[in-house]
Amino acid sequence: MESRVIKPSYEKIHFPKRINHEYTGEHFASKAQTNTLRKPDSGDAIDRSVEITHYLAQQRLDKTMNKLNQTRKTAQEKRRSLDEQWEDLNEKENNLRQNFIRFSQFIQENKEKKERAKNKIVEQNRLRNERDLKIKELRQKCEEIARVKTAMDKNIASYKIYENFLARVVEYEPSMQNVTDLLQRFEALLTAKHELNAIQQRDMIKLEKAKSNLKQITDSYINNINTILNKITTLEERHEMAQFVTRKWGRLHHFVMGMTTDKMSELVAIKEICEKMYLEICDRKNVDAVHAGNVEQQLFVIKQAVGEYEMINKIAREKEEKELKNSMEPNVSMMA
Repeated sequence: MESRVIKPSYEKIHFPKRINHEYTGEHFASKAQTNTLRKPDSGDAIDRSVEITHYLAQQRLDKTMNKLNQTRKTAQEKRRSLDEQWEDLNEKENNLRQNFIRFSQFIQENKEKKERAKNKIVEQNRLRNERDLKIKELRQKCEEIARVKTAMDKNIASYKIYENFLARVVEYEPSMQNVTDLLQRFEALLTAKHELNAIQQRDMIKLEKAKSNLKQITDSYINNINTILNKITTLEERHEMAQFVTRKWGRLHHFVMGMTTDKMSELVAIKEICEKMYLEICDRKNVDAVHAGNVEQQLFVIKQAVGEYEMINKIAREKEEKELKNSMEPNVSMMA
């Protein structure tokens, strides 16, 4: 008999696209549901065939999957309900916020209206006080005008004697027809006097301005002359300083030229000596002088030759000392 394995039909599970941390509740609920399942007994305790064991396990798995799907559906319905409640709460919150904003605006408008009314009352009281003060001042001015009129009437009465005098003058002066002509003549003469005084004053002002301008021009010229003299003095000092510096640098130039000439002479002498020594070394070594114009190579060759001569002298001294030592040993043995 062939053993038939029953394969479970796994349906495709569609998970809603939400934030990762929102799946933790469903995960823990599924884990708790899985922990409550009864674990299968071991095959050693109960003698069962593989088909029965697999069938029982498949049944438990199907039951578990059904419970899990039911739990997921219940959780999705609860989440959907919570989402709807959350949207409702958000809408209510927005409405409440708008109501608060409108209420705040209403309070602010009432406050502004109250302030405007208060300011208007204060302004009206101020205007009323100003009108009262103006009325009081006008009344005081009217009283003052009345007093002045009374005083002027008295003064006019006191000036009656002058009017009589002017009428008597007109009677004695045939060129005058009446008092008005006399007053017009007086006013014309007074106007001419004022005009002459104004002309004199204007001429005096022009004269004072001319004096002031002449003084300013003179002071400006004097300041310009002083500035030019100061510049000339400064330029003379700079000229003297330039001559001193020129003489100083001339002496320094002559000194440097002398030193340069001496150094060049020494350098030429050194080059000639180096070339002579190089040629002499080449003659002694029986080699061609290939570095006739190159002083650096000549010095290098001279340095090598000096080193070779020192080595030769050192070897010669050692050989001489050795020969002297060898020559002294037979004498010592003979004396012994």
